[in-house]
This record gives sequence, C-alpha cells and structure tokens, in this order.
Amino acid sequence: MKAMTLTTDNGIPFNVEIAGPEDARAAVMILHDWWGVLDYNRNWAERLAEAGYRVMIVDLYDGENATDAQEAGEMMRNLDQEVADRKLMTALARLKAGSPRVAVLGWSLGGHQALQAAILDPETVDAAVLFYCRLINDLESLRTLNGPVLAVFAEQERTWPEKMERFGALMSEAGKPLEVKSYAAGHGFVNPRSARFDAAAAEDGWQVTLDFLRRALA
Repeated sequence: MKAMTLTTDNGIPFNVEIAGPEDARAAVMILHDWWGVLDYNRNWAERLAEAGYRVMIVDLYDGENATDAQEAGEMMRNLDQEVADRKLMTALARLKAGSPRVAVLGWSLGGHQALQAAILDPETVDAAVLFYCRLINDLESLRTLNGPVLAVFAEQERTWPEKMERFGALMSEAGKPLEVKSYAAGHGFVNPRSARFDAAAAEDGWQVTLDFLRRALA
C-alpha cells in the first residue's frame, strides 16, 4: 500500500492508501469502520489489487484509531459529515481520473459512508458494497443511485431482519438493483480484532463481494 495525501476543493488535506495497477479498468474506494483504518481494510485492499483493481482506502479519521468502543463511538459521532463528503468526492474524482468504472465498499460506518458517496456522486459510482451498516432509507436519495448495491447483513444484530426488509422495499420502489446476503454472525464479523469475528463468514463475504464486483464493474 502506498500512502498519499489528497486535498479537498476547500483545502482540507486527508490521508489515503493506494494499491493496484494505475491503468486498471475498474477501481474500488474502501471506507473503514468506526475504529479507523485497520489491517483488515488493507488486507482486502491488497487482495482486490491482486485481482486487478485500483484500490484506495480513505481515512476519515485523519490517522487516528480508537482504542475502545467508547472512543470509537465518540469519533464516529464527532465526524463532520460535510468534511467527510468533500473527502469522498475528492477521492472519487481521483479514482475516476484513472479508471472508467468505480465501486465503493465499506463496513459499518464505512458502509454508510459508501452509500453516501454513491448518492453524492452517482455519475462516478457504478456499484456499492455495504457491510452491516446504518442504511440511508430516504427514497428520493436512493432514486439517484446509478448502479447495483450489494448489502451484507449480520443476522445477530438486534435490527435484523427489519432493516434488511425496509431497505429492500425502498430499493425496489426506487427501481434500483439490490443483492442481499446475510450471515448468522454479529456486527463486525469481518474484523479479526472484533469479539464477533467469524472467519468463515468473513471469507465467504469476501468471495461474494469479489463476484459482485466482477459482474457490476464488467
């Protein structure tokens, strides 16, 4: 992974990490969960790069990592969405300049931000992968999406399956393609540092994601 600093249109610098061929036909923007950028984010980025994608991890926490759940919650709540939006748009523009097809991928907080990015810039974002995240359930916002969505759910979450059913109904009403996958696992099951880590579900989630991206970005 190569570390870089990008700057938003109003002069705010932020950190990204990049991997994969510069001339890749498709690119993936990765967004971290509430802990900040972790090794599993980099692992997925490296695996996607090996699969031929140009990959960029966007750090919305400016290099900070939470040390416990309380701090992670505070960092997530203190995230300035307007600033985050500018970072998302800047990163997408950088990826689009080198690759004609772009997807967004995130876990938990990052899944929400990935969906936010797809809504903010539908002309750039061709597909989105959302892992166990707070969803955007505004019909008019979902109507702006310009590509398929893969939503991955954790069945041990208190809000499952209601949030899956609600999002599915809204996406159907919006006329947008949605693929759904759920696992008998808890929130955060992809993160090896989580007490809810499920290696089998995480690996299957990787395979499902890779298959989805290959079809969505073909």
